[in-house]
Amino acid sequence: MAKGQDYVETWEGGFIRRDAKGRKVYVIRKMIEGTVYKVSTRAHSASAAVEQLRRFEADPSHYSPGGGPSGEPLLLDEHLAQAFLFWSRDEKKNSREWLEKQKRYLAWWADRLAGLDLRTGSGGRRVQLTEHILPALASAPNRQHRIAVLKAFYGWLRKERHLITPAQDPTLETLVVPQARPAQWRRSKDIPAEHYLKAREHLASHWRDGMDVQAGTGWHVSEVMRFAKSGTIEPHRGKAQEAGGVLVCPQTKSGETLRTAVSAEVLEAGKRLRQRGTFGREKYGMAVRAACEAAGVPPFTPGRFRHAVATWAINNGADPAQVAAFLNHKSPSTTRKFYATHATPTKVPTLR
Repeated sequence: MAKGQDYVETWEGGFIRRDAKGRKVYVIRKMIEGTVYKVSTRAHSASAAVEQLRRFEADPSHYSPGGGPSGEPLLLDEHLAQAFLFWSRDEKKNSREWLEKQKRYLAWWADRLAGLDLRTGSGGRRVQLTEHILPALASAPNRQHRIAVLKAFYGWLRKERHLITPAQDPTLETLVVPQARPAQWRRSKDIPAEHYLKAREHLASHWRDGMDVQAGTGWHVSEVMRFAKSGTIEPHRGKAQEAGGVLVCPQTKSGETLRTAVSAEVLEAGKRLRQRGTFGREKYGMAVRAACEAAGVPPFTPGRFRHAVATWAINNGADPAQVAAFLNHKSPSTTRKFYATHATPTKVPTLR
């Protein structure tokens, strides 16, 4: 690479180049005691590069982006865990809820793998799948999330930090994240319409608007919160006669913009939410719980409205593919598997 190209982008440790995939790669270029050092950190984010720069400055002549001196163990300590969480937040843009779970489960893994070199292999005290990881998971609840966090952490060590090789990753192609078992398979998450209507009457107007928006859209509570803060409202241009307008959530859980056609009644509730501008998750949940108690109906949580909308729609004759599109699912199978498992398929002609 020509010198002019080297300095198109710079950072405190040197310059930034682009790899074959178009990703930033931070390169250290420093003169120390008359010696010019030019070495790639292999880091793709500023936070990871700064940490590599600190390691380089501690011992320039022996610096290697793949880790410390030969034989030094790679431990799951607070410093490494914090670097992973910063990357998850700043680079992956994960939700606050998932970050909290990652932090909690990573601390759990740190206790189980304390004193062990994270690089699997022979010799020394190294993490082994059969000796350390699987026994720790044997009696642990929420195995799916614990495995997902550990695999994400090892993937970060391998692909982002380049601290381990594929052969040193004990989770690669050996530890599989269990497929989610929908909660509806264990218990119904539907909300009977009469329970919703009775509880609704005992809510303050602001919380009632939020509940009506959920009942009319199937949105997650987080999406209602984002809409209240910065959503927009558009006229409906489709053919549906019952649609009064379109509520636009600026960002879904997957990062997309979501447009949902709603009735005139739900549209007005949405307008009032936007006018207020805020919507608190915890207070909303407490208000719904109190309303259920006042109405004398079994308690339900706001998180169940998405399940309820899918079930209501399919039980009233809506095609699963239409329901999937309405809820912004990628496939009707997602709707049936996770949200409408208690819906009854449409009757077809039979012999009797």
